[in-house]
Amino acid sequence: NVLSALALGAKHITAVEGNPLIVEAADHVYSKPNVEVIIEAERTYLRRERERTFDVIVFSLTNSYHPVRSGAYSLGEDYRYTIEAFRDTLARLNPNGIMVVTRWLQDPPSEGLRTFTLGVTAIENKGGNPESRIVAFRGYNTITFLLKNNGFTADELNAVRSFASERAFDLVNVPDIHLEETNRYNILSEPIYYQSFNKLLNTHPREDFYEAYPFNVRPPTDDHPFFGHYFKWSQTGQILAEFGHTWQPFGGAGYFVILALLALATLMAGLIILLPLVIRKPIKGSKTGNRVSIIRPLLYFGFIGLAFLLVEIPLLQRFILYLGNPAYALTAVLFSILLFSSLGSRLSDIIPHRAALLVLTILIFVVPYVLPIIISSTLGLPLIYRILLTALTLAPLGFLMGIPFPAGVQWLQALYVNDREANEHPRIPWIWATNGAASVVSSVLAALMAMTFGFNWVLRLGALCYAAALLMVLLPLQSLRR
Repeated sequence: NVLSALALGAKHITAVEGNPLIVEAADHVYSKPNVEVIIEAERTYLRRERERTFDVIVFSLTNSYHPVRSGAYSLGEDYRYTIEAFRDTLARLNPNGIMVVTRWLQDPPSEGLRTFTLGVTAIENKGGNPESRIVAFRGYNTITFLLKNNGFTADELNAVRSFASERAFDLVNVPDIHLEETNRYNILSEPIYYQSFNKLLNTHPREDFYEAYPFNVRPPTDDHPFFGHYFKWSQTGQILAEFGHTWQPFGGAGYFVILALLALATLMAGLIILLPLVIRKPIKGSKTGNRVSIIRPLLYFGFIGLAFLLVEIPLLQRFILYLGNPAYALTAVLFSILLFSSLGSRLSDIIPHRAALLVLTILIFVVPYVLPIIISSTLGLPLIYRILLTALTLAPLGFLMGIPFPAGVQWLQALYVNDREANEHPRIPWIWATNGAASVVSSVLAALMAMTFGFNWVLRLGALCYAAALLMVLLPLQSLRR
């Protein structure tokens, strides 16, 4: 893209690249005159340079072609292809500036159609009419979109038509497009791209189109940034029918792999947790009616095991956008949560158990509403400040998340202080195993829920798990007797 811009006479090029190794490897390109290199995440740069605008902003096609039917990349988040990213980009254009996005062609339309829904939604959110502000044309295996804040002029549309005709591109969406313009050079049995784009624009409410389409092509958001996830439950029958008959079943195969992994993890965790209940032997001389049941403590430690990663994993994902690099996010978020949770654990004996769980539950419920505001308002700050803000933001959560386990051990020991089994039954190793097994299940469940509902709902489920743990503590002691 840099070389193309230079060849076409661009006077100044700003190349934004988040990976310094790529800049180093392609130094012969990035060091050319009139090229300014910014080593930073694209979204961060757009937020930081609020006063700077551009004539053309190009989204490079950086990933190779992969069939949507394979389910590949369904777990890969991409914060360039979200409604918020498109809005940020359009906001940095000059009055007649153009945003350029190129994606691979798929049959039936999926990548290209989802990109179109992103453009349509972003322009509508800004109060514009997408029918007059988006041009799309396709070649043999890619489709390119041109987006403007203002409508395309007649001269610009004539230039688009001349360009497409001279280079054998087929028009897909133009404000005054005619059907005969859509399938002239790279001929298909039907002009499926034009048909799907046109149907999307003319279906009201648009949700009816999304419901009826065989793939999930709803526009991704920062809360649900999975551009490569196209699975719908309506695909299930065809997926099952094609297993064993094709190496590449319908696009939900990747989703079903995660479902199978969740089922396996749940089964193994259940065996680890429940097997001692089956094989344990009554203690000689003990009276069953006076013994304290282990079920409620197991549930308590299972809930906090689920909750910890249901909170940690979506926070990791959300801070990838904020810090601009998965490695930075992993380091900063894990360090902050583990540091402050260790402090919470250290002080757990002087902090009321129930109060800590209650405040933690409320705080996690609030996070989905507060965190996007913090990220949006400070995304343009230098990296070091964003790292410090990450630590400060996660400090209260991390501190409170460190309390439930050691406080739960103290609660468990208090419950069994008068039980004849207290010194004979290995309860502490048992609840450690329960907590660890639940964490394994939680890691897979968090990924599956994020793909299906978004990160905010994963956080809410984590809060519900902490609330359930609080309920185990609040139940009267008599319910522990059996």
